[in-house]
Amino acid sequence: MCGGCGSARLDTVLDLGKTPPANTLPASPTDAETFYPLHLGVCPECWLVQQLELVPDAELYSTDYAFYSSASLPKQQYHRDLSRRLLREHPDQARRLTVEVACNDGDLLRHFRDVGCATLGIDPAPGPAGKARDRGLDVWTASFGAQVAGQVRDSHGPAGLIIANHVVAHVVDLDDFFAGLDLLLADDGAAVVEVQYLMDLLVGNQLDHVYHEHRYHFSLTALAAVAGRHHLHVADVRHTPVQSGSINVTLTRRGPQSPAVARMLDSERWLRDRSAYQSLQGRAEHIRHQLLGLLGDEVSAGRRVAGYAAPAKATTLLNWCGIGADIVEYVVDTTPYKRGRYIPGVHIPIVGRQWGGAARDLYKLTRPVGRDLPDVWILLCWNYASDVLRREQEFTAGGGRWIIPIPVPTLF
Repeated sequence: MCGGCGSARLDTVLDLGKTPPANTLPASPTDAETFYPLHLGVCPECWLVQQLELVPDAELYSTDYAFYSSASLPKQQYHRDLSRRLLREHPDQARRLTVEVACNDGDLLRHFRDVGCATLGIDPAPGPAGKARDRGLDVWTASFGAQVAGQVRDSHGPAGLIIANHVVAHVVDLDDFFAGLDLLLADDGAAVVEVQYLMDLLVGNQLDHVYHEHRYHFSLTALAAVAGRHHLHVADVRHTPVQSGSINVTLTRRGPQSPAVARMLDSERWLRDRSAYQSLQGRAEHIRHQLLGLLGDEVSAGRRVAGYAAPAKATTLLNWCGIGADIVEYVVDTTPYKRGRYIPGVHIPIVGRQWGGAARDLYKLTRPVGRDLPDVWILLCWNYASDVLRREQEFTAGGGRWIIPIPVPTLF
């Protein structure tokens, strides 16, 4: 059944086999893991793209949940920029009460607290929520919906500003989530919702953005439909480069609509047709074939390969392609929690990296801890390619090679 409109029909458009939850990293290669089907379908009524297998929240957001937003320096900068924009555009609402749904470790919400706003964070993952409390933020460990929204309104009053960055795609019950926004939002308030953009996924072959936490992949058309059922009006939309293409949508009770909304809805007409999704499976299989070919050639030539960064999407890509530690010796990552753990499913070890240069030069990295530099990096955080390649000029100048897997596997 469609999570957006309740239609009984969903057409399968992508089958990536089975993977474990992407952000639950085994502490050893012998840890028990549960594999779930990773299949996408599209609703021919509201055109919402969605997972056909919904993994329970308890499996996805355990105490071992590995995503901490402040571990990413580009994300920290984006949070600073976004907070400034929202404070500029919604100053009165933000200072009355700003609620961040899925606040993670509080890296965004702290900017509102620091300028005197009343704030509240809500997040289902105990680890990141605890980190946010360590920053002095008021955070509830809970999954947001109508019941929690009612409790917040009873204890704190209505919210002038609600921020929901990259969470709507993760919820099980969309109607319950948007009913919660409707219940909690003040009459003159604004809810700012950001989601990865379906059009970018399709055009950019972003198959690794498909993992179990991403239960939904939104167009503005599909998002507007479910929000509209709960008295929320799309007032504005911005296309942003976050996570390789996202839309930042402002929802209000009423009021004028930005011309950008009509333009984007019109540009999405091709997404409201089954033919838009027919080549997705073939493109995923082509990426797998090409990537395995490039890696096989490098290994056969005696060159050592390692993975650069361990984002959640690496779990999808490596499991879909069947790439294990026999091909990629290790993966480096700067997130402290991830070091010493393993990529789910394929059990490639994750190691840290030694920082080089002055303390202020955080981007200058040296070699992996306890490992030799590889001959080839496969860039698993390909969405940060320009930053990484600029940072790692010394490696490249010394003859090091790179494989960028998305949108088309490329070696240089």
